[in-house]
Amino acid sequence: MEQLIEILILSILPTIFASLITLYITERVKGSIRNKFDKKIESVRNGYNTELARLNAELDLINNQNNFKFSKLHEKRFEILELVYKALNRKLKNLQKYISPVKYKPEHQTFEEYEDELYKNYYDKHNEFVTLFTDYKIFLNEKIIELIDSYLKEELEIFHSYYENQFLTRAGDRPNAETRMKAFTAYKKVPEIISPILKEIENEFKEILER
Repeated sequence: MEQLIEILILSILPTIFASLITLYITERVKGSIRNKFDKKIESVRNGYNTELARLNAELDLINNQNNFKFSKLHEKRFEILELVYKALNRKLKNLQKYISPVKYKPEHQTFEEYEDELYKNYYDKHNEFVTLFTDYKIFLNEKIIELIDSYLKEELEIFHSYYENQFLTRAGDRPNAETRMKAFTAYKKVPEIISPILKEIENEFKEILER
């Protein structure tokens, strides 16, 4: 009986030993594969993090450049709005002086000479503004462009209402009653027509400046 048990044990031991060796080798292989896989995952993760950091840095640079460009563009628009507004007011002041029904001429000038000077002052300011407006129109929105176009149209009509009477008088052709009345009342059109348009332009300018 004892012999039988020994024989059985001796016959089983190689199998058990082989199984243990197989299990050991299998676990070592699994461990080696897992270790390589973990290293690969870590390498991929590191590469991904590095690439993500690079992309974020590029995006930050692009955003900073865009913000700088927007800031400079906004700054430029502020400068242009200031120039346009000042030129608009200078032109209007010269028109009001020219069409005013009450004028106080300098002692060294005749009335005609003084009127010619006022005409020239307005004409020069008008041309200065039109040049400025044309050059910088690209920086203005459509609403402001429409308002300024309307302003110029109405202002020129007021100017011509006064100038026509002056021109005909200088030419020796007596203006009719309607022409004279339009000239003498031209100054009233400024608060009636020009001022409301100018107020709209000012509001549009303020809206841009407050953004």
